[in-house]
Amino acid sequence: MTQSSGGESRFFCSELSRRAGERSAGTASTGAVWFLLEYPHGWGRKAFEESALPPEVKRFFQDSLARIRHSRLLFIKTDRGRRDARMSLFVVRCRERAPFTVRLRLEKYFDALKYDLAEVASGRVPQGGEVCKGPLFLVCTHGRRDKCCAKFGTPLYNALSEHAGESVWQSSHVGGDRFAGNLVCFPHGLFYAHATPASARRVVDAYRAGRVLAEEFRGRACYPHQVQAAEAFVREEAGLSGVEDLHFLSAHAEGKDSWRVRFEERDAARVHEAHIVRRMSDFRNPITCHSAEPKTVPQFHLEAHHILPAHDTTEG
Repeated sequence: MTQSSGGESRFFCSELSRRAGERSAGTASTGAVWFLLEYPHGWGRKAFEESALPPEVKRFFQDSLARIRHSRLLFIKTDRGRRDARMSLFVVRCRERAPFTVRLRLEKYFDALKYDLAEVASGRVPQGGEVCKGPLFLVCTHGRRDKCCAKFGTPLYNALSEHAGESVWQSSHVGGDRFAGNLVCFPHGLFYAHATPASARRVVDAYRAGRVLAEEFRGRACYPHQVQAAEAFVREEAGLSGVEDLHFLSAHAEGKDSWRVRFEERDAARVHEAHIVRRMSDFRNPITCHSAEPKTVPQFHLEAHHILPAHDTTEG
């Protein structure tokens, strides 16, 4: 870390994270329902709050987020030429099996007020929306939130757009500045850290084929962090890559920072049990580019992996 002539620290938190070998398993942002609102204008540091959306529209989304448990909102945009003057509002339901995305079209932002987003997110009534057949890929390019998101996210978005076309969008802050370039695969909500153009192409191709790439896999949004980490460890230990290969059964705390997590393997009469622990890192780094104070960070570790008969799902 160097000092500028004005006394400010010069560093990129993502580079420091990579150099330290920070573990990314168990760090994905959590959320069961995601609203992805196209806002093709400049994003302030607090994208939604500082936007020029009409107050009524802001209140509508704030109320929807308050009503719908585990819901999140992101701004998205693209630099592609527009064939449709309408804005897109994607409602994504992240879950382990059969997740989905509904695309609503807005001629003006006030059009959002006619939708019951809870009903759309439930999957019962798409309300005229289009159920998307393919995946969406989000790359965080929110440079005003953290300069790493611009430095690593923008070239990642450009490269991935050439590879995956209209399924790729820029997004506002997805969480974890120090993991830029950040890549998210919807509708399952798979998060990836430190993505490069080459690794992102591999992630996209794998996800389109129904597989999870183990490389820098942060976890999936529908799981709490300890379950995210356990899934990543079990996949690596058992060589499982199918996106729906594992069904979460239970997570039993064995202390403040220790868990025993169980997954049932699809199409196999066995259960995977991972004993994981969380320890603070032995390195200290700023966790964002605008925070110069070095900190330790929690890291998940696999203590043991056991394979049990499928009927043995009780907590011993």
